[in-house]
Amino acid sequence: MINQKRLVKTFIDLVKIDSPSGEEILIAKEMAKRLKTLGGKVKFDSFGNVIAKFDGLGEPLMLNAHLDTVEPGRAIKPKISGNFIKSDGSTIVGADDKAGLSIILEALVSVKEDKADHLPLEIVLTLGEESGLFGATNLDYTKISSRQGVAFDGHGGVGNITVSAPGLNRVDVTVIGRSAHAGVEPEKGISAIEIASKIISGLNLGRIDEETTANVGLIEGGSARNAVAERVHFKGEIRSRDLKKLEKHALHFRETADNVMVNFSEARLEFEIVSEAGPYSLAEDTSIVQRAVELCKKLGIKPEVAPTGGLSDVNIFNTHGISVLDVGTGAHELHTTRETLNIKEFVEAAKFCYALIQER
Repeated sequence: MINQKRLVKTFIDLVKIDSPSGEEILIAKEMAKRLKTLGGKVKFDSFGNVIAKFDGLGEPLMLNAHLDTVEPGRAIKPKISGNFIKSDGSTIVGADDKAGLSIILEALVSVKEDKADHLPLEIVLTLGEESGLFGATNLDYTKISSRQGVAFDGHGGVGNITVSAPGLNRVDVTVIGRSAHAGVEPEKGISAIEIASKIISGLNLGRIDEETTANVGLIEGGSARNAVAERVHFKGEIRSRDLKKLEKHALHFRETADNVMVNFSEARLEFEIVSEAGPYSLAEDTSIVQRAVELCKKLGIKPEVAPTGGLSDVNIFNTHGISVLDVGTGAHELHTTRETLNIKEFVEAAKFCYALIQER
């Protein structure tokens, strides 16, 4: 059975291992060691993702969590305060996604301890989720036989079951004008700032509809107060749970930029839209969704099946034909120094995982 004290200790031990995106080697080695100790056949794929397989009875099931954390996430000092685990306020607490790692480990320890039968399991622990889903994108899918799975990487309690998420297009735009002295001969300049502002003001941003959003989140450029800005770069994104809407709004971005540039024939535009991930949606009658809902009910947890506006490794898994949903781990206020891990919900998520891997 799930041991709360052991679960909490595992989490505290893991968050003390720094693992910001791009620097996951220590946590990857620690997880590989622990999984081997539990009897898993552990390998690193060519990208560095950890894949551990456990023999069992029935159809194989993937369990996923990611190894990296966001900044500020170094030298985390976790502390227990009532029913919550927090940091000292100078860093995140690391529940995203050390809680997921801990839940999977505790479920595996518990079934081994209880000598309980379980499904064949494929534990997939990915690199670079926070920085761009790089681990899942570069995962060696020839090593994965599971056709369904659960990712322990959501916010709130385990009853928060995410079955749909948007695709995302990354937008990078550079406007190149011509510099000139702003006080002596501004007529000779072409302001990249002026051009960029016209492009951005012409874009339809924010909440486009219930499935689609768009944003420009970063702009930089210019060289001096008294110089006509020669170069400006801005970055944006487009998200939608509908692929056609995603493509349509990407075209809107491109056409808006081109229409502005018609009036600035001597300026240049560098425009790039890159798809980071496609959208996915699991029907409520999908086997893994039904299993998760019914299991929550058995455990006395209210299931809340809903879409999200965020992306995760689950986007990539589903585009590779693996039906994976995301569930909460007890983490709240993710990616902030106010982040907390609700111990009660954390334990419930571990119980869910323990029961899930035994269901056939």
